[in-house]
Order: sequence, then structure tokens, then C-alpha cells
Amino acid sequence: MGPDQPHQPMADIPQHLPPKQKSGKGKEMLKWLLVILLIVGAAAAGWYYADSQAQKEQDKLNAEITTLKASNTKLKSDLEKATAEETSTKPTQEDLDNIEAAVKSGNYAALEQLMASKVIVIIAASEGLGERTPAQAIADLAYINAGTDPWNCDLEAATIDQYQAGDYKQYFPDGALVCKSANNYIVSFSFNADGDISTIFLSNADIV
Repeated sequence: MGPDQPHQPMADIPQHLPPKQKSGKGKEMLKWLLVILLIVGAAAAGWYYADSQAQKEQDKLNAEITTLKASNTKLKSDLEKATAEETSTKPTQEDLDNIEAAVKSGNYAALEQLMASKVIVIIAASEGLGERTPAQAIADLAYINAGTDPWNCDLEAATIDQYQAGDYKQYFPDGALVCKSANNYIVSFSFNADGDISTIFLSNADIV
């Protein structure tokens, strides 16, 4: 190109521009998604903890209810027992003296009026005789006629304890009148709630 030739503009040269920055919207959404997941996770953990605690409290409450029911049942039983004891009539001292006198004298007829309508008579080692009428029970008492004097109807507590711990303990309840002869014949009178003779236990030998 000569000096007199007009200046020609340069052809367009491609320009290398820096890459455009990516939008920050994707990162922002990811951040919020993570936040939401954290909130949901925390809520789920809180609900699980609360549910576990509630279950523990319920289990504790159920255990307390069971204990209270058992305690209530025992209290009810104790109350019924105490009420029964209050309404029970023990034999009078006069009746006890009459029974003792009959045993020592061998004259048992007077005891019929002190007996229940049905009397259980038990003979040691035979388990007889079972349920008897008062008249039959009077006749059954002849079994101890072979007992020799003196008869002791005020035995030591230690002796009664031994009888109550033995094979025939059910025939020596608290309140029973127990008499023993010199040659170890034994008779035990038990009483019902009305104070009447309801059971008679007989033995021709010591049962300790």
C-alpha cells in the first residue's frame, strides 16, 4: 500500500471476552434446601425424643397404676379382715370354763348347746370323722375318756407354737382351746365367727 492510498479500516478482529459469571441462584437454592433439611431433621429428632419421653412417662405411669392397684387390693383385704374380726363373737370366758370342766369331768352333754349346727371332728392319723351333728360330736368326745388326770387346758405358748407349726396346724388356730392329759391325749376346740364350737381335733398321743 502506497503512501497516497487512503487508509483502509482494519477488518474486524474477534474479541476474546472473559466468560460470563454463572448466576448465583443455584447456590442460593441449594443453601435454602440444606436449611430446610436441617429444620426438618431437627423437628423429626425433637418429635422422636418427645415420643420416647412420652412412652417412658406412660410406662412409669402404668407401673405406678399397677402398684396402686395391688396396694388397694391389699388394703381392701385388710379392711375386710378387720371388719370380720370386729363382727366376730369370741366364746365367753364362761363358755371356755364350761368346756374345760367338761373335758376334765368326762361329762360332755353340756357342750351341745355351745356347738355350731355342724361340727367337724378330726381324729389324728385317721383324718376322721368329718362333718358331724352336735349330738354325734358329743359321742365322739368319748375318744379322750382314756386320757388321765390331770388335764391341762392352759398350755404354755411354746407348746401351742409347736402344734401350730406341725402337721395338724390348721386345728390349732389362734383362739382355740387346747387341753392335754397326763398321758398325752389332746383335744383342741376351734370356734366360728359366732363363738360356737365348729371343729374338734382329737389325738391319743402327743403330736409334737
